[in-house]
Amino acid sequence: MYTYKFMISSADMKKIYLIILLLLTGCASGIQVQIKSPNPDDGFPPSYTDKYTGIEFILLPSGSFTMGSPDTEKGRDGDEGPTHTVTLDSFYISKYEITQAQWEKVVGNNPSHFKGYPGLPVENISWDNVQEFLKRLNKKTGLKYCLPTEAQWEYACRSGTQTPFCCGSDNKTLNEYAWFSINSGGETHPVGLRRPNRWGIYDMHGNVNEWIGDGRRGYLSREEHNPRGVHSSVKALYRGGCWLYPAYLCRSANRMTVEKKFKSHIIGFRLAIAKDAIFPNP
Repeated sequence: MYTYKFMISSADMKKIYLIILLLLTGCASGIQVQIKSPNPDDGFPPSYTDKYTGIEFILLPSGSFTMGSPDTEKGRDGDEGPTHTVTLDSFYISKYEITQAQWEKVVGNNPSHFKGYPGLPVENISWDNVQEFLKRLNKKTGLKYCLPTEAQWEYACRSGTQTPFCCGSDNKTLNEYAWFSINSGGETHPVGLRRPNRWGIYDMHGNVNEWIGDGRRGYLSREEHNPRGVHSSVKALYRGGCWLYPAYLCRSANRMTVEKKFKSHIIGFRLAIAKDAIFPNP
């Protein structure tokens, strides 16, 4: 549980925590933090902050990647194959998981199980609950925020890598990037305190699972362009793993499915939005 007696802003608290974390992990092991940001498409800002909620977004470039996992990847499930090439148009994705403060700003309540600090990720929300959040947010802002598609999510998570995790294959290295079973202490943690992936996105592995916008689709060997699962599906996907899961369930390719009405303290979300929806004439 996170409780503080001093009047310190959430932004300052996060900076202090991150500095301590880097001193304890990065400096002690000789690790240098390097963020390789993607090259944004011409004319579009590389980042964007929603004025109403303060949600920060990063622009990801259009590009192709190999989606799914090879047969040799440890811990994989059969639905992660066959691997196939996916090409995506450029889009914005939120830099952090949506926080309890941001959820409460839009909806007016906080359903989370773990409370005590506004920078904790919101959880204990169903896929249907997120749709109501989006309806209210889009009405307030006049924009078209959404959950990322499964392909968009994996593209953002991998950030140019093809290893089980964005940081490689080693569970020990994952400890620096994710809150999961071996280091979480049995609870969620404020967003952005582990190391970001190569594109500067935080908590794509661990902390809370993240709801996916489109329905489940069966993978095929053919190339796909902006693929989408069946939206009318009664079940929803979630990705990324969480504070409760072992490392193999936090892999970039791992897929999980549940009823859309299901809610738990292991699932939260992040947002995406088409670049043209924010900047129609860059």
